[in-house]
Amino acid sequence: MKNTIYKIGFLLLAFTIVLSCESPEAETNYKPATANYEYPTGITLGSGTVTNSSFQFTVNISGTGEAYYVVVDSGNDAPSNQNVFDGDASGLITSGSFDLTGSPVTITLSEGLCDNTTYDIYVVQFTSDAFLSETVTAYSITTNDNGSIGGTYNTVTNGDLSGNFGGSVADYESVVTITDNGDGTFTFDDTSAGIYPDPNYYGGFGSPAVPYTFEVPCNEINGAFVTPFYNCCGDFISFEGTINADGTISVHWESAFGEVMDVVYTKQ
Repeated sequence: MKNTIYKIGFLLLAFTIVLSCESPEAETNYKPATANYEYPTGITLGSGTVTNSSFQFTVNISGTGEAYYVVVDSGNDAPSNQNVFDGDASGLITSGSFDLTGSPVTITLSEGLCDNTTYDIYVVQFTSDAFLSETVTAYSITTNDNGSIGGTYNTVTNGDLSGNFGGSVADYESVVTITDNGDGTFTFDDTSAGIYPDPNYYGGFGSPAVPYTFEVPCNEINGAFVTPFYNCCGDFISFEGTINADGTISVHWESAFGEVMDVVYTKQ
């Protein structure tokens, strides 16, 4: 009889152990934490100073973590939140990120921008507890128009001469006229800003001015062209100019003779 009781007791214990090792049924009312997480909203952008080649935008997010942004040419498809986080978007001009402190953050962009052009800015928040906002906040800014750069300019040149005319040029003043040809091109009546025609420099050889016609895409002026000394001496000028936000034009030019000049054009 005792053996029978012991056997029954052993079987009950074994059955209890087996039941305790089986997986429990899933909780039907369980909700993962992310299901109740409220993604940050209310990201706002504010415009700042806008020029022909730069602008500022301000991001105001009360939370912490990081903000990610992309700037694209307007008219491209809007990026997803993951695209913005990855810095990947159609028509991308630039991208970046910055830490959030609870105070507005202002970003200044001044590279690769054209005048009279609309750019779209997209921003997302990556929170301090590693959640990416579902909402992508968008804002558009249009840069200022250069207008026509045609007109008469006072120029001031500094640089270095070469050969028999060795030495330097310091605050050399001249006048340059830029003609708007009405077809998107502009003719500079003297790209040397007076250096070549001046009797104290090359003018003793009867050197005339060095005109040239340029296109002006995206605030930049670039060209390479021969001078009156090309036939005898293979001379040419490499010319690079930038239209500045204040309307002045900054020019750097170099000749095959070795002149290296920097010129500031100020419209009369």
